[in-house]
Amino acid sequence: MARSRLKPLFVLAAVTAVLLPLAASAAAEGGSCQNGTPVAGATLKVDGAAQDPSSGTYIVTVCRWPAGQTQVYSYAVAKRSDPNGTDLGQAAVGKSFAVGFSMAAGDQPVSAEVYGDVSDYAVSGQAVTITAKTVTMTQVNGPPNAGTSCALPATAVGVCATSVAKLSGGIRYTAASGTPRPGDALIGMFVGASANGYQVSLQGCPGINYSNPGAAAAQVDGGDTKPGSGPQQASSPVLAVEMNGPHFQQDGTTLNTGSLEAFMPNALLATCVGGDAEAAKAGLTVTRTEDGSTTPVAGSAFTATAEADGLRISVPSVGFSAPTYRMAFKASSKPSKPSVKWSSKKSSKSVTAAVTSVTGLSYTISAKSGKLTKKGSCKANQKTKKTDCAIKLAKGSWAVSVTPKKSGVSGAASSKTFRF
Repeated sequence: MARSRLKPLFVLAAVTAVLLPLAASAAAEGGSCQNGTPVAGATLKVDGAAQDPSSGTYIVTVCRWPAGQTQVYSYAVAKRSDPNGTDLGQAAVGKSFAVGFSMAAGDQPVSAEVYGDVSDYAVSGQAVTITAKTVTMTQVNGPPNAGTSCALPATAVGVCATSVAKLSGGIRYTAASGTPRPGDALIGMFVGASANGYQVSLQGCPGINYSNPGAAAAQVDGGDTKPGSGPQQASSPVLAVEMNGPHFQQDGTTLNTGSLEAFMPNALLATCVGGDAEAAKAGLTVTRTEDGSTTPVAGSAFTATAEADGLRISVPSVGFSAPTYRMAFKASSKPSKPSVKWSSKKSSKSVTAAVTSVTGLSYTISAKSGKLTKKGSCKANQKTKKTDCAIKLAKGSWAVSVTPKKSGVSGAASSKTFRF
């Protein structure tokens, strides 16, 4: 199953900008990064086999873009025989491409936004690995007008080109910090799509502002894009993806369709929804808005899969021209069971619990042995980014519990029995 493996070693600063992935023309046009900074040492595996940087069939270019509206490391995969091209061709269809690189000192990877079918996104400190398959994409070219005519809302008549197999994207970054921030929960989130352009917004999550209303979509492979009017404001958790694309493929008659997928890691779901992937899935509704009309997306038209590390949502067929998909969640009234690493000392008859902290929650630790009840204390650990709980007990068998609380409401406790 697709999943996001999270091993964050640094802490995020607050994230406020929206990322629109920079694809091949911005990332590696002519084999260079243009105004970006080339990143050395990037690796590429195709179906698990490493590509030799000097002789492999495929190459990858990774670029770091400086601070601004969007802080991103962009990447693009191309054929060695056509390094300036963006279509990997029929031979690349169905292949799995794994791109790996390390960010510069002080940069913390956050979310990934990709033009591709993402199966895995792994973050370990500053090291990133993202695995995806290619997608078929029809995009609008700018001058010179190479391709065939097609319709796009932002331009009455555009010039289109259809790529059989395309793969590019970006990894958002922010400055690492020594203090836990709500934005930590965004590490490991990803969105993948087949579209001319798209922009992402996440609202209704305590302490997280992941949007940029009114920002224009970034250029993608020299194509025109539709300026974003910005997502609707939401009080409950909503992930919105505003997409655009031409009505037709390159032949000018075949209707153009794309795709959309999103992954929200468990830490983000706990912050936004107050529950795990199963709870988030149970309260999920998906709608599509276009031309001022909003309609529910039928259950048969999307899938939601609760995976070990989070929730994956897929819309396999997206019609154009300019839909906005909104994935709305019902916030759980009770916090979910916390993740706890237990330890004990028989000499002092004490128990400690390292709790994975969730923004907006507090924790208590207590123990029970027959009719006896004891309470301990919990305190945030700025160094480990966890909540440390401790309790001293007496001789006997004790059931020790760590209970999460949100606005005075207690959630499911994590418990373990100790004998002294």
